[in-house]
Amino acid sequence: MTLKILDHEETILRDIKDGSVGSIEKVLLVLSGLKTDEEIRSYQYKIDDIFGRFLNKCGGNGFSVRSKPPAYLHRTIANRIFEYLWNSKPKRFGEYFLLTDVVDAQLDPDLNRLVGTCVGLTSLYSVLALRAGLNLSLLADLGHLLSRLRVGDQAIDIDHTDPQGFDCRTGEDFREFPLPALIANVLNSRGLRNERSGHFADAKADYRKAIMVNPEYANGYNNRGNMRVRDEDIDGAIADYTEAIKLNPGFCEAYCNRGMALQRLGRYNEAREDYNIAIGANPDYGDAGKCLLLLDGIAPGC
Repeated sequence: MTLKILDHEETILRDIKDGSVGSIEKVLLVLSGLKTDEEIRSYQYKIDDIFGRFLNKCGGNGFSVRSKPPAYLHRTIANRIFEYLWNSKPKRFGEYFLLTDVVDAQLDPDLNRLVGTCVGLTSLYSVLALRAGLNLSLLADLGHLLSRLRVGDQAIDIDHTDPQGFDCRTGEDFREFPLPALIANVLNSRGLRNERSGHFADAKADYRKAIMVNPEYANGYNNRGNMRVRDEDIDGAIADYTEAIKLNPGFCEAYCNRGMALQRLGRYNEAREDYNIAIGANPDYGDAGKCLLLLDGIAPGC
């Protein structure tokens, strides 16, 4: 039997960019490396299993999820999904970010097996919540990811790395994005993994795709800038760092990275200014201080 090969993920990602994505769940599975309809269905059955276990748990408590629940039930359903995941796997925060890995960890009977990063946990919660008919968006800062439940004019923020994270308080640094922006965070995580493994061309492609999906994703620009420095495209790197700073004016790492790129071009005054801004944004960010000392001839390297 010939397996039906899905379109390349580039085509699927362009559909997301154009706002015509049909299933975020399916896209997350494709980004996990699944290439055929059969492979994707096998994991959709696993997600069915997780969702079915949740429904059975709710049924045992006199509660059920309808296909299109009324708005007044959305908060309760969202909270029940959150509680079910934490009760079924109380040690959740781990290293997985791809949906397939997170699903396998969630289904593993070993209660001590860690499930996923904030990206992975948010992905799993999102696909379950969408199956329950909930309206989610995404909250992100430079290093963390949360869900936001929308019920009319009310917003309930959900931190999946904290067992007390339902209806949590979030800081001013978090920005709200449409839920498909989650895909950009997955691509960025995949890019970082490829970069650590020395697969630099794949990492650069992942960062480019993350930016394509979410053109307002500052991390994607910063990380692609790092890849451009490796390619000796210093002007291109500076452009990426500048865009990252434009999107997040407090992005100290992007200021430091741009400073180092400017320094390589001999633009020392501009580099010094960026290092000082980075230090002002985060006095504990040591790289900027080291680079500033290097620029002034005080330190041997940064």
